[in-house]
Amino acid sequence: VWGVNAYAAPVWHLRRHEAGGMFDTYAESFDAVWTTATPVREEG
Repeated sequence: VWGVNAYAAPVWHLRRHEAGGMFDTYAESFDAVWTTATPVREEG
């Protein structure tokens, strides 16, 4: 979950049962983080 330390964000196996549920909340959070991500530069 964006903005939460890893120890406080459990790993869940989510299934979409209906639109707008918990699955969609986490999918939208992931997409928001992915959109702002930048590639890691290789050192060398």
